[in-house]
Amino acid sequence: MGGGRRLHRGMVGLVMVGFCALSGMSGMAGCETMRQDIGEFSLGSATPGEAARMMYDTTDPDKRRAGTLLISTSPFGGTEVYVKWYRDSVQSEPNPLVKAVSVSALGRHGSPEDAVLIALCLDDEQFQVRWEAAKALQRLHYPAVVPVLLTTLRDEDEEADIRVASAIALGQYPQDRVFQALVAALDTMQLSINEAARRSLATLTGEDHGLEPQPWLRWYDGVSNPFAGQKEYLYPTYQREESFLEKLAFWSSRSYEEPAVPTGLEQGGRRTYSDSDEAATDEGG
Repeated sequence: MGGGRRLHRGMVGLVMVGFCALSGMSGMAGCETMRQDIGEFSLGSATPGEAARMMYDTTDPDKRRAGTLLISTSPFGGTEVYVKWYRDSVQSEPNPLVKAVSVSALGRHGSPEDAVLIALCLDDEQFQVRWEAAKALQRLHYPAVVPVLLTTLRDEDEEADIRVASAIALGQYPQDRVFQALVAALDTMQLSINEAARRSLATLTGEDHGLEPQPWLRWYDGVSNPFAGQKEYLYPTYQREESFLEKLAFWSSRSYEEPAVPTGLEQGGRRTYSDSDEAATDEGG
């Protein structure tokens, strides 16, 4: 592992901005924070082995965060030894920023059962941890977490970004209680939550009755199986303009992760996210 190709600073920059895209950081503030956190590291170079040692560094949370980021966004980030580290970090990491990166990593590389561990993070004190947890649950399919997602969606004291992410995650669960909760979310005061709920309802039913609850309820009362026209659920991904670091790294081709079916969910049918949908998701977080 330690003797492989070196991760030069241009590649570190690509990994960093890739994380910003995948985690849905809005605007430049979140990415600038990330750049500051691993700025010193990005000025040098490191082998994969060195990145792993950073991830395991118990004395320096900044190194743990940078190392976890570099490993989890690498082609070998899903290796079982690293997945075990993500799980342990989600459970025991005291630093909230390291924990948030670990939650994101476990959502990308974990098993469906890891959704239970991630769902516990929806009750974390730190916004970043809760936000990463809600987004991670879009990538893992495990019906046991539905009650926690419903509680988060209904929580009027929760941040809108987290409620939006929870509404999107619920779009993979064709259940009556999910339908009712999403319809109720159409009545909230935040348009971003309304729109996320509408899109999840459209995914679950194959219908689109707009942003008002009553048309949805009338339709629901008139059908025997509201989920007969269910569309294929794909977790959303995030895009942004090419960064300065990416322009410098002219030797590396630019690519983005495509929306995909969550781990643990096997289904076919029509695709959920179009290009315009992805743009709307990027705005809503």
